[in-house]
Parts: sequence; C-alpha cells; structure tokens
Amino acid sequence: MTMKDQIETEVNQYLADNGMVTSYQRLMYAGPSMRTRHSLVLVFTEVGLITFSFSIVSKSETQMFFLPKDKIRAIRLDKKRFVHKLSMEAENEEGQIERAQYFVSKRVFGRTWHTETLEQLFDKKIFSQQS
Repeated sequence: MTMKDQIETEVNQYLADNGMVTSYQRLMYAGPSMRTRHSLVLVFTEVGLITFSFSIVSKSETQMFFLPKDKIRAIRLDKKRFVHKLSMEAENEEGQIERAQYFVSKRVFGRTWHTETLEQLFDKKIFSQQS
C-alpha cells in the first residue's frame, strides 16, 4: 500500500468515525521551515483540513489533526523563487484567529498528487471542487 493510500484510508476512517464523508482528498507535503518541509502532509477535503505530522526517524510519532472547514478563515499560497509559502488563518476553540505559515516544495519527486494540489490552491478551487 502506498503512503497516499494509507493516508486516504486513515482519513476515511477518521471521517466515518465522526459521522462525516468526503468525495475528494487533495494531499500536499508542507513544513514549518525550508529544512523540514516534508514533516507534514496536508489533506484538503470539502469538510476541512486534516494534517499528518510525522517524523522520518520514527513512524510512531505520527499525529493527525482535523480543522473543520467552517473554522478556516483564509488560505493563501504565494509563489516564491525556491519554495512556495502557504499562509492560513483559522479560528481556535476560544474564537481567536490563529495564523500558520508553511513552506511547500514546488515539486516532490514521484508525487504527482502534490503538484495537482498546488495547482488547485493557486486556482482557489481547493474547497469548492468535486473530484
């Protein structure tokens, strides 16, 4: 089973356990800095954003987080020379806006789904499409 298949299976199981379904999942690698840009997999769905934070050293350190679509206030992807910058704003449990920035590779070798998700983010179709 490929990594993409594993992630999609986990996402589908999480959504089913929480009474949600999705018709599409768009995956993308990202990270908090240029040196660790592949420490996250972001999964965009029509119900929200799911992040998988992982360590290359230890698979047991993988964590999954869910952010409902209605809590996301803004997503912006800026083209940069070497890597793109993904900026997000979302409402936390206290109703305050939190901001996060990630670095995103332009291409990840052998991962066409990464490039496809980038294109949809640039076209601002990430939460509006049905695959």
